[in-house]
Amino acid sequence: MTQTLLYGGTFDPVHTGHVEVPFAAMQHLGFDRVLYVPANIAPLKEDAPTPSSHRLAMLQLALADLPWAEISPIELDREGTSYTIDTLEALQTEGDSIRLLIGADQWQQFQSWKRWDEIIELANPVVMPREGYAIDHERILPIRPLTATSTDIRTFVRDGASIEPLVDPRVAAYITKHNLYR
Repeated sequence: MTQTLLYGGTFDPVHTGHVEVPFAAMQHLGFDRVLYVPANIAPLKEDAPTPSSHRLAMLQLALADLPWAEISPIELDREGTSYTIDTLEALQTEGDSIRLLIGADQWQQFQSWKRWDEIIELANPVVMPREGYAIDHERILPIRPLTATSTDIRTFVRDGASIEPLVDPRVAAYITKHNLYR
C-alpha cells in the first residue's frame, strides 16, 4: 500500500516552499510520496495562470532529483476547470491511501470548494501552516510554515529583483530563458 500526499496548485512558478514544506509534511505523516498535481484552471483564482506547458516544465525541473516527488498531469490533460474532487475520484485505487495536502490559505476557503464534504471523506485533508494565516485547527501540521508565494516571485521578476533563494536555479534559468512574468 502506497501512502500518498496529493498536493495540487497552479505552481506559477513553483518555489522552494512548494518543495520543502510538502516534504516536511510527508515525513511528519510517515507517507511514501508527494504527488504534485498542477491545476489547469483553479476555480477560485481570478488571474489566468501562465500556460500549463511552462508551469509543468518548471515543476519538472524543481522536482527532477527528488525520488519522493511525482507529478500527475491529470488536471492538465482533463482541461477546463480543475476540481479536486474529480481528481481524487479519478486517482482512487484499491489499497492505496491518499490524503490531500493544502495550504492554510486554501483551508480558510475550503467550504467553498466543490463537494468539499466528499473531499474530507475521500482524502482527509491536512493543512500546511502559512505565514499570515492564523488557523487553530487539528488539521494544521506542526511543521515550518510556507513563507514564499508565487505572487511575490512574479512581482520580483517583473521588478527585476533576484529570485535566487526562492526558486530552484533551474527554475530561475527557465523563467529568464522564456521571459516569463515580465
